[in-house]
Amino acid sequence: MERIFKKSLALILTLVLALNTAGCVQRPGTPQESGEPQQSGEPQVSGEPGEEPGETGSEYASWVNSDIQEWVKEIGEADAKDDFHLHVNREWMLNTVIPDGYSSFDTITERALEVDSQLMDILENPEKETDPALIHDQELVQKYYTMWLDWDARNKLGVSALKDLLDPLMKVQDLDDLTAYLSMPRTVISATELAQCEASMDWNNADYYAVYVMPVDLIFGDSMYYGYMEESDALDEPYYNVVIRHILVELGYSDEEATEVLKSCFAFEKDISEYIMTTEEESARDAVVKENNPRTLEELEAEAGDFPIRKILEASGADKSERYILTQPDWLAAMDVLYDEDYVEHLRDYLICYTVQDYATLLDRETYDIYYKVINDISGATGTKSDKKSATDAVDDFLPSQLGRLYADRYVSDDTQNEVTDITKEILDEYRVMLSEETFLTEETRREAVKKLDNLILRIAKPIKWEDDSELNFAGSTEGGNLISAQDEVGAFWVKRMQSRINQKVDRNLWTSSIQDVNAFYDPSQNSITLCGGILGGALYNSDMTREELFANVGDTIAHEISHAFDTTGCQFDEKGNLRNWWTQEDQAAFAARADKLAAYYDNIEPFMDVYCVGSQIEGEAIADLVAIKILLRIAEKDSAFDYDKFFRAYAETWRTITTARSEFYVLSQDTHPLPYLRVNCVVQQFDEFYETYGVKKGDGMYLAPKDRLEVW
Repeated sequence: MERIFKKSLALILTLVLALNTAGCVQRPGTPQESGEPQQSGEPQVSGEPGEEPGETGSEYASWVNSDIQEWVKEIGEADAKDDFHLHVNREWMLNTVIPDGYSSFDTITERALEVDSQLMDILENPEKETDPALIHDQELVQKYYTMWLDWDARNKLGVSALKDLLDPLMKVQDLDDLTAYLSMPRTVISATELAQCEASMDWNNADYYAVYVMPVDLIFGDSMYYGYMEESDALDEPYYNVVIRHILVELGYSDEEATEVLKSCFAFEKDISEYIMTTEEESARDAVVKENNPRTLEELEAEAGDFPIRKILEASGADKSERYILTQPDWLAAMDVLYDEDYVEHLRDYLICYTVQDYATLLDRETYDIYYKVINDISGATGTKSDKKSATDAVDDFLPSQLGRLYADRYVSDDTQNEVTDITKEILDEYRVMLSEETFLTEETRREAVKKLDNLILRIAKPIKWEDDSELNFAGSTEGGNLISAQDEVGAFWVKRMQSRINQKVDRNLWTSSIQDVNAFYDPSQNSITLCGGILGGALYNSDMTREELFANVGDTIAHEISHAFDTTGCQFDEKGNLRNWWTQEDQAAFAARADKLAAYYDNIEPFMDVYCVGSQIEGEAIADLVAIKILLRIAEKDSAFDYDKFFRAYAETWRTITTARSEFYVLSQDTHPLPYLRVNCVVQQFDEFYETYGVKKGDGMYLAPKDRLEVW
């Protein structure tokens, strides 16, 4: 069954959800991209209407997957004792419509749309700024917003600007040509490469930057798919075949020539995919250790063999780093073999296809509409976003820091920052008590854990220091610029910024995220938590909330992110962000046993018929969900007036979601978070307070025997 499931995914799924790789709270549905339905019909939902609980094969839970909009009307009402997520959220799910252009809708998306409206107001109704930095930022975002919305200019330009970018690549005939192309500064700035590099905190010395050398991206996202795909599968896939084919034809290829380019691209992706980690492998506990491979430039060059890694790094200005981190050595060794005269066509055609799909939304109206029609067909979304909404999203993607500074100035108050900081400190105090009382830890490990907690960096709402971007600029339409040329100019700025960081000390006051993001995350390499200003509003946070509501929303987010410092990945980093084992062998084994029990619990849950959760893929987020509620309930225990019913209901409402079966099926295979309905039911059933509040007894759907309940921390 596993092979059939994976082959089905390979056939039906295309685009990786645009999750903030660093983030924890983004839900499926913020992007539209997801999966195309199987030809044999929709994925079957576990526990279809008419089945009795327990008939789905799940050892621990048999709740129907109530995230899926198509099924909610048929499920019927549920008692709090049997399916708490459905009990609390069913009316909302029945009466809520997924917005046009989206395949899912939830509390985070709701807040994201509110933030989008605020960002659009910044762009549509700019204020007169007096701060030079804000004046500069406003000029930049206005130029890009105006160019994006100018369809007359975009239609007139068509693919000509892209053809200019690709012309040197399209002329590649041999290895010398290809090496020359990869060594061009514009390739590094604006086009797809055969290796990726970036300057980031060194896992081995977190006070300094190192250069990370990473594999190529794949059009289908997860390398797992390629093991189950054939050439005909790829050429039948609409995004790959329709969107990229359309642009290739616009660039001057005949339909037959475009087919050959697509086949050639897929041949390279299938060959190299064998040497690139899958999503499941990247989520494994030992993934960071496997990816931490320090090298000198000479060592990299020796491993790369005929593959010109030095020239690629030179083109990036990244050839002077004292340390490189090679994340996937098998990939680099494979590139040595594939970088061959007989293979040049495949390498070239991959670069052409991947580059054109990157620019699909920045070209003319016809290409743009084709792209989003395919996306809707794939994901099950209906309708389209307005042009102004899409233009706002484009500015947010392209100039996130600049738009973020304007957002913080207008919408993020000092009062919000201070109140959320106070809540964070209260939660930190309880973590400190919990860690000091943890019985499975020896004193040595406990002391290290508390030290890590005491050194946690808090980034709440907005930065205390903004990075200087006064040199960032690009030509607007009145200056002869366009969206493609803007990519060149802004890309050059960021390459220069990366170069300036190499071998330098890290400034821990600088944020690594956009202020306006509706997101929060823990960064193990900095031992920091970030709550972006965008998440601190709407139904997720306001100062008029009761204590129970604050705990269930922003409090849960804070406690969740802190717990990542001590999940199966975060626990491998020390208080400064160095990858260092600070555990005794005995304590590490005890912790692993607890995590194994949690992973096994999720392995037994069946969101679709005969398709189960992968506990090892989601265990880090599942641990964080569990520990967050434990901490909040420990604090609540000290308050005799605390309303547990209000708290649990508010928590369930935070995770209310409606989505399509196609989207949920994809998320199950790719996301590192449990599905939303499981983030409610699987968590609350672990705690005595839930049983006491709702009178849950053996035989109820929410009941879990005490011996099976989870406790990682």
